[in-house]
Amino acid sequence: MLWSKKRRLSDEENQVYIDLNDDRWEIDIHKDGLITKVVPEGEARKNQPHTYRVNFAVLQRIRLQQLRNTLVRHAADIRFKARQPVGWATALSDYVQALRDYEYMEECSRLPNDPFYVSGEHWLHRHLLNHHLANRSRDGRAIKQEVRPIEAWEAGPSDSAHTSNNRRETFLRKWKQGFYQRLSVATAAAVFLIAPMWLMVLENSPYTALVSTTAFVVVFGLGSAVFLESLIEVMSSTAAYAAVLVVFVGLVTET
Repeated sequence: MLWSKKRRLSDEENQVYIDLNDDRWEIDIHKDGLITKVVPEGEARKNQPHTYRVNFAVLQRIRLQQLRNTLVRHAADIRFKARQPVGWATALSDYVQALRDYEYMEECSRLPNDPFYVSGEHWLHRHLLNHHLANRSRDGRAIKQEVRPIEAWEAGPSDSAHTSNNRRETFLRKWKQGFYQRLSVATAAAVFLIAPMWLMVLENSPYTALVSTTAFVVVFGLGSAVFLESLIEVMSSTAAYAAVLVVFVGLVTET
């Protein structure tokens, strides 16, 4: 729940008290998600009870909120005072660019190593975060929000890609990751085409052909909805797959 007050209280009742006259209110809303505590699992927890993670996307959300606040103030001045505030065009341009930057951050969140995270799973990042945060988290503003590791835990410098990788090693590592992804897609495509073909040929009945086609098209459509973003892509891929299976159904019914 969000309240506009000229005082700031704790969130013991899951309420956020802000003062819209204070320039800090955008920071007060988002600051708790900026830095979180990463709790390792397994053997790594014995040597490192916890580390930290900094999310730069939260900084961008704070910037967007600040720009929104500025633009609302400019819009109110233009509407009710019939004058042009100084810098309103620049603020609008900055807001559009900030939105584009945030969309780019969202796209990077799908990468294996999100560049907008500085996370303690990485050996070099862990020492950097501990250097800047270890003492500050003990002065009464301890970081309470805990999260699990999202990447493999690096025990030392030899495991760190930030200290050992050169350009060729980076290229080979990314190529292998892409190869495994392409291999997985090719395998799934082969299963979706070959499995219903075997069922229709071996059983050789219209009922089997119709049931298997319906089941495989439904599963394929669900998979397309999960992995594809565009509605046109989902519809066109599902329709193309269904058209291929309909050819098999036609052959079976004619037989």
